[in-house]
Amino acid sequence: MKIIDFDAKFFEFARKWMAAHPGLTEEQVENSYNSMMEEWVSTPAEWLDGKAPANYFRDCADPEALIGLMEGYFASSINLPEPLYARIVELGGECAPLLREIVADEGRSEDLRAEAMGMLRDIGDRGVDDALITLVAGAQEQSELSDLAADVLAGRDAATAARLLDAYETAPAHAQTLILDVCCNFPGDARICDYLIRRLKNQPEQRALNASLLAKLGDPRALEPLKEMLGLFDLRYLDYIELRDAVEALGGDAGEDRSFYGDPDFEALRNL
Repeated sequence: MKIIDFDAKFFEFARKWMAAHPGLTEEQVENSYNSMMEEWVSTPAEWLDGKAPANYFRDCADPEALIGLMEGYFASSINLPEPLYARIVELGGECAPLLREIVADEGRSEDLRAEAMGMLRDIGDRGVDDALITLVAGAQEQSELSDLAADVLAGRDAATAARLLDAYETAPAHAQTLILDVCCNFPGDARICDYLIRRLKNQPEQRALNASLLAKLGDPRALEPLKEMLGLFDLRYLDYIELRDAVEALGGDAGEDRSFYGDPDFEALRNL
């Protein structure tokens, strides 16, 4: 199979479709998008030797050929066709080992690794979890790959979260944030709340973030530390909002609203 730009072919079809339906408003064209796509994907095409786009990859059951084709699209900087994505996911476990290799290979592009990770998520593969934990626990800074890995792990279970939490103490600062964000989906381990309260007290530049994570966690032990923060003299308005919301989310009373005249964020919102 050769690399074919399916998107370009669809846009060509869409232009012809709109020319055949003159006078439509922009909203009407947008509302017709799904039916237009359905017609295009199910119509036999000469450029596919008479096959419909939806069926073009159906006859291929060779995982290496399909994954190789996927890599070819990325190497050519051409968007991966949805029917190819669907076919790889449909074969599931047959393609999973090759996809795991891509995710774990730091020599591959982040975009390709993220695509493989998304496929494994859709397949429901758990064999990639070790690689995902390594990615999250080693994240030095924000990236599409580590964020997606954290998102996938957030849908796992408490046992997986515990493995992440075990890596917290030696993880980089950004990785620690990702770890706690994932683990807040699985309350029950006292370390999560302990780490977040420590961060709340010792990371003034991230008060809003840590307050929001404590609200997400829902551990009542965080209530008093959060209330204490509400009275700090150096509190910024947006930090105060997150702290107040976290206190209320945990069932506490945040007291009367404070005034923040002079705070640039408060003034900007007030002027709106």
